[in-house]
Amino acid sequence: MAGNKIYQTITFILISCSALLSYGQTLNLNSHINHADRLRQDFTFFRNSIQNTHPSLNRYSDEKTMSAVFDSCYASISEKTTDLEFYKMLKILMSKMKDGHLYCSLPPALETFRSERASFFPVKLRFIDGKAWVDAVAAPQIPAGSEIISINKQPINAVIPELFKYIVSDGNIQTKKYHILNNFFYFYYFIEFGETPFFDVDYKLKDGQIKSIKIKADLEKNILKNENANVHQPLLDFSIKSNQIALITIRSFEPSELKINYSDFLKNTFKKIRELNIKKLIIDLRGNTGGRDTYGSQLYSYLANKPFKYYKSLQTITMKMDFDKFKSNVSSYNNLTPKMFKKVHDNQYQLTKEAHPNLEIIYPDQSYNGEVWFLIDGLSFSTTAEFCAIAYSNKRGKFIGEETGGTYDGNTSGVQSELVLPNTKMEISFGTVKYEMAVKTAKEIGRGIIPEYKIQPTSQDIINKNDVQLNFAFQLAGQDNN
Repeated sequence: MAGNKIYQTITFILISCSALLSYGQTLNLNSHINHADRLRQDFTFFRNSIQNTHPSLNRYSDEKTMSAVFDSCYASISEKTTDLEFYKMLKILMSKMKDGHLYCSLPPALETFRSERASFFPVKLRFIDGKAWVDAVAAPQIPAGSEIISINKQPINAVIPELFKYIVSDGNIQTKKYHILNNFFYFYYFIEFGETPFFDVDYKLKDGQIKSIKIKADLEKNILKNENANVHQPLLDFSIKSNQIALITIRSFEPSELKINYSDFLKNTFKKIRELNIKKLIIDLRGNTGGRDTYGSQLYSYLANKPFKYYKSLQTITMKMDFDKFKSNVSSYNNLTPKMFKKVHDNQYQLTKEAHPNLEIIYPDQSYNGEVWFLIDGLSFSTTAEFCAIAYSNKRGKFIGEETGGTYDGNTSGVQSELVLPNTKMEISFGTVKYEMAVKTAKEIGRGIIPEYKIQPTSQDIINKNDVQLNFAFQLAGQDNN
């Protein structure tokens, strides 16, 4: 899966503003081609690549609707269209495709401008239930825990939908979009409303007083200087709490990020659980944006009480794949070859069970038969959402937190197709395999795993570092967190 890369690329889905419009116009790399034709060439290259390789273009929208969207975008390109406006158009188009694994970069010169000279809204915000709260690490002008009412006279509840239109997400899921805004609100505000040296902000204090302030825009490096405070938290962790409750924390399924061997971690952890005869287990998957897809099935094999199916099917719309990227030493696939493709319809192929371990029947491994509670949030994406879908469908435990960022029915990922648009040099990435999970029919298509216990922290919980979701899990398991 490409889930972890997708979250990393969130950092690089960074944007520019209206002050760059004339600047973007000058980035003509082929002076003999007029600007509009240059952008049309890039758009046609993008469209052909997507339509010939991406297997889920019509997963959540019919072919006629998506074709009309592409046609409208192409028709909107004119000599006045800047590189920045072209980027914004592609971002909106990708958002309408409802695939959270899609990625689009800025043109290189605009990316350089953004990182070195552009200035942004400097206050870090946290979005809860459609409202924006000042985070504890925000600029000092506004007290932490204050609610932002408006920015430059625009109500915050009117701002959010305008920013959402640029953010890619699986299906109709919004929790992931809110998490992206938690980290990168200033970027998306910048792209939609442009650059300004100051911001007029109306905010509400905890006692209900409404205040107004003018704050100065700032460089990205200054806004992000406190962002690395939690980088030393372990990605894999196991502990035993009082009353014999086990807690497993898995923040990533990406092998390159994990400092210890994942298989050994699971083997040793569940061996300890079995030796101690533990019957209550909490698995924390919050913030886990994915990684290697076999890591999800491997984790479930320790929880399963009978053999299980993981993937219902893996499908493509072409046999022209970069097979070197599907080798077993660099992916979860079993050295994919053309012989592993079965044509089921015109331009539709299904991978045989020999192509991937998760297409085989999987057997329990030292299975744990006790109770399980899963902690999830909008960043539980890709491989993580797949694991949660199987656990949810098989009623293997209770879920706590908020809807996952990945859909219940599957995603589009596998090995990403990566291309560079010839004129603007924008980098595009998208999945080449349509994943369908072996789960019971979803109540609502295009949604994530929705927890039985929806628990949201308040702004004060965040400031006080009160983990209400984990505390709630411990309460359900029969103890308070201590």
